[in-house]
Amino acid sequence: MLRELSEDVRILVKDRLRDFRSIVRQHRHDHASGKPAPDAREQPFPVREIEGFLGHAVSAFDDVMSLAESLAPRNGLGGAPVAGPQPLQSYFRSMGESHLDGERAFRRDLYRLAKLVLQQKKLNDFRILESDFAAVHGALEKRDAALIARLHAETDRDERVSLVAALSSSLFVELVRQEPIKLPAPDPTEIDAIDIGQTIAVNCLAAIAIACGLATLDMEGAAGPELMEIAVLAVDARADRINAALGNDDPVKKLTPLFASLLTHLN
Repeated sequence: MLRELSEDVRILVKDRLRDFRSIVRQHRHDHASGKPAPDAREQPFPVREIEGFLGHAVSAFDDVMSLAESLAPRNGLGGAPVAGPQPLQSYFRSMGESHLDGERAFRRDLYRLAKLVLQQKKLNDFRILESDFAAVHGALEKRDAALIARLHAETDRDERVSLVAALSSSLFVELVRQEPIKLPAPDPTEIDAIDIGQTIAVNCLAAIAIACGLATLDMEGAAGPELMEIAVLAVDARADRINAALGNDDPVKKLTPLFASLLTHLN
């Protein structure tokens, strides 16, 4: 059915289905909600028994969806499972080439990277919108057309590092602007919790951008989990400087030398 829909509609449908899946999981019988159980003396009607029955039914439905998800084909570029990001030139094709395949791979791969980095940080209550990654791809394709064209050309090592750092910085800034990672909304009165949530999301997006840069410099590709762990550690060590650069009038210009340093030392 999804094959018959337009690309934009397909992305939105997938995001809405994921939101529905998140709601379902919150109502599993074995989900720890953190809410105190109602006093049985105040419940003359067997509410607890009914809630338990519905919770088990929801759990069974969620388990069936998980099984179907595990059996679904997951092909990336070239038909191989995507364990890590592809080089940026695989996502942004040269002039005259169709961009649709690259855009699909971009949003699919970055969605998986976002999910992976949040899992590595043991953050479970989150949402990731694939449609936001599609918006990021479109923005970079228009704004950084000249850099993308240079990326497809032959360049020496130093020039390539500088170029990839600039594109990775631009990618990171656009990711922050679009906010594809939606962490759970804390109590509005808990200002510290809000700030912490925003910082976590920004650091995750920075790690994704660094991982894409490393994959671009390493033409043989890299394993996803290991690459993300390296990127996360690098971002955590430079988090203060990265967040300070975001507040600059020209964040891409400020971030580029910082990203170039990280990519040089990590590659």
